[in-house]
Amino acid sequence: MDSVRSTAVSGHMQLRELLLGIEGLALLRGMNDGDEKTVEARIDEVRWLADAGNTAVDERIPVRELDVESLYRAWADTYDDASRPIRPIEEPVVWSLLEQAAPGRALDAACGTGRHARKLVELGHRVTGVDLSPEMLAKAKEQSPEVDWRTGDLADLPLESGSFDLVVCGLALDHCPSLLEPVAELARVTRPGGRVIVSDINPLMSILGGAAHVKLDQGVRGFARNHSHLHNDFLTAFQEAGLEVRRLHEPRYEAGHLALKRTAMSLVPDATLAAYLGLPAVVVWDLRRL
Repeated sequence: MDSVRSTAVSGHMQLRELLLGIEGLALLRGMNDGDEKTVEARIDEVRWLADAGNTAVDERIPVRELDVESLYRAWADTYDDASRPIRPIEEPVVWSLLEQAAPGRALDAACGTGRHARKLVELGHRVTGVDLSPEMLAKAKEQSPEVDWRTGDLADLPLESGSFDLVVCGLALDHCPSLLEPVAELARVTRPGGRVIVSDINPLMSILGGAAHVKLDQGVRGFARNHSHLHNDFLTAFQEAGLEVRRLHEPRYEAGHLALKRTAMSLVPDATLAAYLGLPAVVVWDLRRL
């Protein structure tokens, strides 16, 4: 945590700007079919939010930009308790695909605290988990000591070529500046004919500012910058690595995924639903190694 504490504050998250952005997205999405009453309600809320005298939305949270390793070092103790809100959207899709594969040798790449690895063990696989963060791996090992846990980078996996029947990589590639190297590594360690399951934040949500945040000391939030890889970037990386796309899944936000009561968005619940409901939250790629 020392390296996390020493990272300089790089800016502030401003509640007023966040909520105004949500209102704007809601207005854009309803531009062609929004009724006049709803539009007026949105505009009234915009006026309320923009009012300099409105202290309810004056909060400014200091933020620090962290490298990926520092982010997950800081997050390790609380990751399983307060994890990314897209996990409930991503996990059912990924796990349904994992359940289709016959038991064999399986890899959870960028495994974090081992959520996908634990599912793979439950399904009868012999599992290896690799992650950049020793702190996340320590938490993973506490829960599943039978897994072969290893420290390693997605762009240089410490594993033999063609050694896995099934590889999963969950919510990690958007942290990578380029997809080519990590995707090539996922393909390299998969046997010909083997399956690769890749999930990530949907490019749309990444472009709209979605990022991994963690609470640090003294009210500061840390975040790691996303790189907003488009579908074409994924397709190019898959083709170069010799991975065939079987299917792409893009689960969308439903009302139950938007936990408004626990967030600042509770101040503008109707606008939040209008802005996010039905937007694609995640991409899940179902791939085969050629």
